[in-house]
Amino acid sequence: MSNHHLTHGINNFIKDFDGRIYNNLEHQNLYMLDLNCDYAIEVLRQAHSKRMFVAPTKWLLVQDRRMIIDNTNVTSTYNDSILEVFEDIAVYPDSDVILARRYDNDFLELISIYRPSPQKGVIERGNWTIQSGLRMRTFDVASARRRNLQQTALKSCIVVTDPDTVNHLTDFEKITIDTITKVSYPWILHLANRMNATISFQVSNTWGYTPNNGSWSGMTGMLHRREIDIGGTTMLITADRMSVVKFIQLYTHTSACFIFRRPLVSNVKNIFTLPFKRNVWIAIAVFLALVLCLLYISMKWEYHTVKKSATYRNQLNTGEHAIGENLLVLLGAFTQQGYSYEPYIISTRIITFMLLIASLSLYTSYTANIVALLQSTTDSIKTLSDLLHSSLTLGVLDIVYFRYYFTSFEDPIRKAITEQKIEPKGRKSGWMSLEEGVNRIRNEPFALHGGRGQIYYVMQRTYQEEEKCGLSEIDYLGMTYPLLAIQKQSPYSEIIKNGALKLREYGLKYREEYRLYPRKPVCSNQAGYIKIGFTECYFAMVIMGYGMLLSVILLILEFLWYKR
Repeated sequence: MSNHHLTHGINNFIKDFDGRIYNNLEHQNLYMLDLNCDYAIEVLRQAHSKRMFVAPTKWLLVQDRRMIIDNTNVTSTYNDSILEVFEDIAVYPDSDVILARRYDNDFLELISIYRPSPQKGVIERGNWTIQSGLRMRTFDVASARRRNLQQTALKSCIVVTDPDTVNHLTDFEKITIDTITKVSYPWILHLANRMNATISFQVSNTWGYTPNNGSWSGMTGMLHRREIDIGGTTMLITADRMSVVKFIQLYTHTSACFIFRRPLVSNVKNIFTLPFKRNVWIAIAVFLALVLCLLYISMKWEYHTVKKSATYRNQLNTGEHAIGENLLVLLGAFTQQGYSYEPYIISTRIITFMLLIASLSLYTSYTANIVALLQSTTDSIKTLSDLLHSSLTLGVLDIVYFRYYFTSFEDPIRKAITEQKIEPKGRKSGWMSLEEGVNRIRNEPFALHGGRGQIYYVMQRTYQEEEKCGLSEIDYLGMTYPLLAIQKQSPYSEIIKNGALKLREYGLKYREEYRLYPRKPVCSNQAGYIKIGFTECYFAMVIMGYGMLLSVILLILEFLWYKR
C-alpha cells in the first residue's frame, strides 16, 4: 500500500477507531485485521459495539493456518473458533466482511462472513489457488447474491385511520379510505417474497410525529426504536424524519392539493368590459368623441341654415339642439335604443348613418363575446395567495396528518389560509368528510384539500359529464410523493432498494396505483345550461343603480334651480 501511495494506517494495539467511519458518504474505508494477533477477537467485538460492520465499511480478515514445525510447512488442525465468534456479532446482508484463510502456500479459502438473520450461519464465498486463481461461486453484487434471506422473519407496520381497513387491504373495497396503505401493502408482500422472507404486520393509527417530550410516535417511532424492519405504508419526507429513518425510492404516485372548479369569468371580473381589449375601448371612445363633435357642428349648422323651411318646422326638430341632446342622440344610436331626432341635411344624415353602421358592427361583436364569456372559466386562481383572496370557501379532509401539517406551517400565506378559511374564529371549521367536500365543489364556489385519487374517484362516479370540466389544482403542502421508509443502517437496505427498482421495472408498482388512484376526470362534453344570476348581472345593476342615484340628484338640483 505504501508503494502504491495509498493512505493507510497500521496499528498493533487496541485503540478507539477513527470517527470518520460514521460518515455514510465515506466509501473507502477498508479495515484489514490479522486474526493471528492476540487481540484480534477483542478488536472484532469493539467494532461490533460501534456498529462498524454495516455498509459501506469493508473488512478483510486474514488468517494463516499453517504451522512451522522443524522448519517444515504442515497443515494444522486449527479449529473454527473464529466463526463461532461471529455468531454474536452483527454481520448481516449489508456487511462486507471477507475471511481469507491460508491452508498452504498455494491455497486460500475465502468465506463471506454474513448471516441472513441472527438465526442463520455464515456462507462460503470461494477460494484462490496459484494454478486456478480466484474461483467464486458467483460474481454477483452483494444485494443480488444475498437476496435469499432463508425465510427470515421480518416485521412491518401499516398505518390505518379506519379499523375496518385491515379487512379490505387487497379486495379493492372502500378504496377512498386509507388508500395509501392499500397501495403500499402489496408492495411489501412482493418485496418479502423476492427476499424469501416472512413478514408480520403491526397496526398504527399515525405515521409518527415528535411530541414535546421528543419521543417519536407511530410507525416512525417503531422504525427509530428498531421494533420493525420496514414501514408498511409510505410517508412524506420531512427534515426531522430524515434524521431517524431512511427513505427508499419507492413512492406512491399521489399527493394532496386543493381541488376546485374554475370559477366563471363573470364571477371574478366585470364581464361587461371583457369582450374588447383596452385599446379597442380607447378607439371606441375616440370614435364617439369625434362623432359627437361632428354631430354637434352638423346639427348646429343644420338649424341655422334651414330653420325657416316649412318642412323643417313641421318636424320635431323645432329648436336648437344643445350638447346634451347631441349626447343622447349619440348614446341612443350606439346602444341600439333609437332616438327621436331625424336628420334633415345630407351631412347630418351621413354622420348618423355611419354611426348606426359602426354601432351595429360593434354591438354584434360585443354581444357574441358576452355569450361566450358567460360560459367560459378563468384561470385567475393559480397561487396560494390567489386562493386566500378569492371568493372560494375552503375545506380540508379530516385526516390526522392534514391536521398536523396545516397547523405546523409558519409562512404568512399558509398560516392565513388556516386561520381565516379553515379554522375561522366564531364560525364552523372547514374540516369535513370526503363526500361532503366533493358535493360542495359540485354545487358552490368551493375548494377541497385532499388526496387527488380520493377526490377524483368520487367525482368520476357522481358528477355529470359537463361537471367534470374546469377542474383545477393548487398544491398546498409543497412536498414530494410519499416514500417507503426503513431503519437507519438497515441490514437489508441494498436488497430492499434493488427490490423497489424491480417492482417499478416489472410494472407491479403501477398495477396497484392504477387501480387505486383514478386519474383526473376527462372533460368530454362541455355542453350544459349556464345559469345567469345576480353575480353575472352585478355590474349592470351597479351601473343602473348609479344612474338612478344620479337622476335623483339632478332632479333635486333642478328643483332648487327653478325655485330660486
